[in-house]
Amino acid sequence: MPKTPTRYLVLIMSIALLLSGVAVSSSVQSNFGLVLVTEVDFSAADGSNIHSTLQRPTYATDSNPLPGVVVIHGSLQNKEWLMAFGIELARRGFVVLTIDANGHGNSDDGTGSGTAALEYIASLDYVNSSSLGLIGHSMGGGIAWSAIRDSSIQVNALVLVGSWASTANATYPNNLLVTVGSFDSLASYPRNLTLLETAFGVTGIEEGVTYGSFNDGTARKIVIAPTNHLFETIDPIIVSESIDWMKDSLKGGIEDENWLPKEDLIFGGWLAGGFISTLGVVLTIFPLITILLNLSFFESLKKEPSSEYSASTKTFTGLGLSYGLIGVGMFFPLLGLGFLLPLPQSYAGPVISWILGTAIIAAVLLYVLVGKRQISGLNWRQFWKIDEDPTHRQLTVLKTSLLAAVIVVWLYSWTLLIDLGMALDFRCFLPGLNDLTVPRAIMFPLYAIVFFMYSLVEGAWLMGILRGENKEPWYVGQTIWSLKAIFIKCIPYAFLISLQLGVGFLTGLPLLTGMLGYSFLFFYAFAPWFAVGSVIIVWSYRSTNSYYLGAIINGLLFGWLLATILSF
Repeated sequence: MPKTPTRYLVLIMSIALLLSGVAVSSSVQSNFGLVLVTEVDFSAADGSNIHSTLQRPTYATDSNPLPGVVVIHGSLQNKEWLMAFGIELARRGFVVLTIDANGHGNSDDGTGSGTAALEYIASLDYVNSSSLGLIGHSMGGGIAWSAIRDSSIQVNALVLVGSWASTANATYPNNLLVTVGSFDSLASYPRNLTLLETAFGVTGIEEGVTYGSFNDGTARKIVIAPTNHLFETIDPIIVSESIDWMKDSLKGGIEDENWLPKEDLIFGGWLAGGFISTLGVVLTIFPLITILLNLSFFESLKKEPSSEYSASTKTFTGLGLSYGLIGVGMFFPLLGLGFLLPLPQSYAGPVISWILGTAIIAAVLLYVLVGKRQISGLNWRQFWKIDEDPTHRQLTVLKTSLLAAVIVVWLYSWTLLIDLGMALDFRCFLPGLNDLTVPRAIMFPLYAIVFFMYSLVEGAWLMGILRGENKEPWYVGQTIWSLKAIFIKCIPYAFLISLQLGVGFLTGLPLLTGMLGYSFLFFYAFAPWFAVGSVIIVWSYRSTNSYYLGAIINGLLFGWLLATILSF
């Protein structure tokens, strides 16, 4: 085990990393103090609460009102996914309201989030209510269309990012910019520009050409960037073209003293800061486990890992590949089966079906390999014991659960502190840690139980039948085992993600179109956290010689993540 000073030093360094990332993200989001960033809530017509981030340039006042822009994310996303638009627009003289749509993020289930956001921003004294724009990605484009239709407030510009323009014509809506990734699996525009002829009012449409006039609201343009549906929201071409479009639509094309060239983008710093802070908070888990295990109350849990068995290179390669392919191979069949489960959150059934089904298949295969075959050093019954002494098992279960709960409460406390203090959370575009609303907290136990069972089986694979030879010093063994676990767990997903991106960049076409291609977004969301979960399993096993601590931590962590990601 690490020496006492080391664990505290690592914890301090992890917290320093966390805070430095937060400082970077906060500085970029506020344009280094020139933009006031606050989180605001308001109600839609149906009474549902809408949560949002408001970015107000310091020089936006009652006597100097600025144009306003509402930014709306897509399905299974939240306001942070489109923060690049908020950052870049606000530092160029726009008041920006980036919302959590109904049923997403921290907004209530319901309808009318786009209309409510438009009316809210128009009501602000420091916003020029006659100069308003909307940006919507995917589903957010549909919400933007509803806002334009249902509100009496005039919208002077609409930017659709990976969304549809089927209800547009040559004069409706005002000043329409269509932006899309060349290998967006859900969009046909990149491969068939004739689909936009009705919306543009012209034939023979060319990418990058502006049609119509900004003065009478008939301006039309399509921009195609080399990206996919997910990464459209942080694509520099799409972000910069959207900025320019709002300038021409809402500011009459005037580049005042506060204007910056559209290529001058800093949102990458916000993404980097989010990654650093998220990495920092995750890294605090490991020294904290060690510190807690050295307290007298938890010390009985601390045990050296078993050395009776180690997998050969052949066993590790063959069985590791088999285990890694279970999750990928069963992804689409189990996902489809899960649509039969009626749960209040979208995709909850498919995700549960995939995770639980994978765990069951992996457990059955493990039983065949270990329970039915005699492998020296492995015992099927011993796999699942939390304590060899039956008189201590209840106490061990209690202490293990309590230790895991302390770890997750620690993470949640940091999440609340950063959210309340800095209007940020531990997300860097992809899903991260966010505070729970009441409806999401109600769903949390279900997901936690499912992921506990999944992680328990995964622990028996990674630290059971695939466990390698223990190495000293401690950190060398930890590193080797962690890298092997991540490789087994994540390499199939990394391969498919690379294949999808590679085919897209090389051909400009999506690997898979429609919902099949869209389903790949699950891999982007889960793969980084699967890597984190694998390291938690390894660290916990090496600290306690048990799969249970890692399984409970992962159950709570992934249950929390899923409860905040999925929409109502």
